[in-house]
Amino acid sequence: MPFRNLALLFLLLQPAWAMAQTKPATGKTWLKEYNDYREYDDVYVVKKVNVPCRSYETFITDKGGRKLTPAYRDIGDFADGLAEFVPMELGPDGHGLHGFLDKKGKVVIEPKYTSTDRFRNGKTWVIYPAGKQYGLSYIDRTGKEIYRIPIHHYDKSYLIKDSDIAFLCNQDTKEDVLWWIQRPMDFHILNFNFSRFIEKEIKAAKFIYHFNYKGKYGIIDKDMVLKVPVALDDIDPEYKYSGQGMERVQYGDKFGYISPFTGDLIVPFDYTDTRKPTNGLFWVKKDGKWGCIDKTGKLRIRHLYDEATGFTAENRAAVAINGKFGHIDKSGKVRTPLKYDFASYFNHGISMIRINDKYGYMDTTGHFITPIIYDEALPFDNPTTSVERLWLRFELSLDGKEKFIGFSYKLNAVFIVIGVLLFIWLNNLLYQRVLKKRLFRKTQK
Repeated sequence: MPFRNLALLFLLLQPAWAMAQTKPATGKTWLKEYNDYREYDDVYVVKKVNVPCRSYETFITDKGGRKLTPAYRDIGDFADGLAEFVPMELGPDGHGLHGFLDKKGKVVIEPKYTSTDRFRNGKTWVIYPAGKQYGLSYIDRTGKEIYRIPIHHYDKSYLIKDSDIAFLCNQDTKEDVLWWIQRPMDFHILNFNFSRFIEKEIKAAKFIYHFNYKGKYGIIDKDMVLKVPVALDDIDPEYKYSGQGMERVQYGDKFGYISPFTGDLIVPFDYTDTRKPTNGLFWVKKDGKWGCIDKTGKLRIRHLYDEATGFTAENRAAVAINGKFGHIDKSGKVRTPLKYDFASYFNHGISMIRINDKYGYMDTTGHFITPIIYDEALPFDNPTTSVERLWLRFELSLDGKEKFIGFSYKLNAVFIVIGVLLFIWLNNLLYQRVLKKRLFRKTQK
């Protein structure tokens, strides 16, 4: 049923008969035998209460009071020509079963759901047992399933054993399936209906709409179909880790990907870490190793690597196994043997390589454009970079040529220390001379 305010929650707990008796319509003396009625064009929904909150019967009748249905526990409001109803016989779990009938009393959708709502724009949602969880689907007016939330991907949420089904006294169609956070008014629900203002905002969204409820995120589309239940621990609408037509989402300590256009889950929650995609591939971590998937979630490079960088324009990524670095291409083929102490990403066709605490630079063919001679070095993030050897600093170009630009920062630090020590020594020497002159003058007197 629609998400209710806290006042309703208190009503759910009231054992007293809360249904107001309605005055019978003029000339409808037969309505006096019922405690409540609602008129819908040429039919009535009437209710007789024998024992408040315990024994009651609901019927559809014509204008003359002729019953068009057998006795039901409850019949809800008509919308789109159908009304929700709950038969007398309870389900195997001891709760009411929910279905739909038309104004002639004909059962259009069999009562088999744990919870549902009135139809809006030709569809409604239904909740039902799905293994250890409750599932949620959308159906049309014939009962055909339009969309089913893949609830099995959220296997720690919406468990049947943790749920509580509550409904209003004498009104079984006004129920909710609740997962209590803290009683009496802090809970999660699987179904969501929104205020008119929020619904307008959702329908105006370009693609999907993210929303937060009590610290968890859900995703709904422009057709008001919930695509991801309120179970996510993190989302990435700003695309810090997303791209290539997939948005990263987090459930518990695992990551997966949804479509930012439809909200459908593309990649299940299989990965403990991810990186922003590059050149159509996503580095994802599983069982402590990095591998690559494409934008459909298909595994393209096996989970082999302890470290990995993004693929650059050179069709190369730096990878490492057991502390040894090299490069692979997008097919997973090793293009630089994994034998170096460090290898950077490629940029401007050059990668920085380290062997035994010395650095050099390699091109995509494996040819070194410089010897492995530098004590300090940086990758080629620009057409030139800075290197250091023998305490001298050089600007290095892409062809490996050096241009002296100054002394090492370490050498400058040494010069500063020497200068300070020299200053102290000279200052002390000058002080000693001044002190000797003063003593000499005193002795002369």
